[in-house]
Amino acid sequence: MLIRCLALLFCCGLQAKPQLIWLHTDWPPHQIVSGPFQGQGTFDLLQQQLAAAMPQFEHQLRLVSLARVEQIFQQQEEAACTTGTLYSAERAQTRLFSKPMAVGAALAVGYMPGKLTLHPAMNKDGANISELAQDKSLVGAYQANRLYPVQMQQLLQQGDSNLSSQAFTSEVNAAALLGSNRVDYVIEYPERMQFYSHLLPKPVVLEYRAIAGANVASVTYVSCTFGEVGEAAIAAVNQALPTLWQSPAYLQAMHRWHDDSSRQRLQPDVAAQQAALVQLKPRADNAVDARD
Repeated sequence: MLIRCLALLFCCGLQAKPQLIWLHTDWPPHQIVSGPFQGQGTFDLLQQQLAAAMPQFEHQLRLVSLARVEQIFQQQEEAACTTGTLYSAERAQTRLFSKPMAVGAALAVGYMPGKLTLHPAMNKDGANISELAQDKSLVGAYQANRLYPVQMQQLLQQGDSNLSSQAFTSEVNAAALLGSNRVDYVIEYPERMQFYSHLLPKPVVLEYRAIAGANVASVTYVSCTFGEVGEAAIAAVNQALPTLWQSPAYLQAMHRWHDDSSRQRLQPDVAAQQAALVQLKPRADNAVDARD
């Protein structure tokens, strides 16, 4: 009888763990769901380390589309989180945000070497994306259901540009679109384009130009649905991040798909985030205070 009671208590204890759904998308090299690098995406590796630091939850992975991610946060029907979210005031109305979880290279204009180097829209401080997109002799591509810098948002709202919406995945290879001359430029993350290039039988060499007026680095966060479980998850993430940001394994995962030049450009932003996060002082109740 005693053994049965202990077993029942053990089972109840397991059931008492709140279930946390981590939403994943086919978004290499941040999240890689198939192929030889499956599970080795930047956010895949960071999420694994975060989950290991949050044993109080039952963690479950769910593969969804980018559009479905937005629907889940709009509907708020179950406790879910996602890694690598860019912050906006609009998004903050449908989800909770953690402290910064990663720093990466910002979106840029990718193109074949020399093809757009002398284009009038290509300035020293970056590409004038509005001027580039109005050139009717060119064809550009971008992926919908993303948060873009204001320069891109204004352009997409206006319409009448040479940009076409594409669903970039491991199968719809953005680098292949450039290499085959199906498009002249792509608005993408440089490390993502590098990943796509390495998947080709013959990798292509690409050039990149920052979007003029936009940030050169992007800070991303863990975001969770509202409610008790989402709030507890964000508190647990915030509790873990100050230690993780000091871990070589965490930083190595963050830079998994960055080349040496990207790592050097991002180092000041990474150092700034580290300095800010170490000011978080844990409390006994697993919450955190931000000491600025």
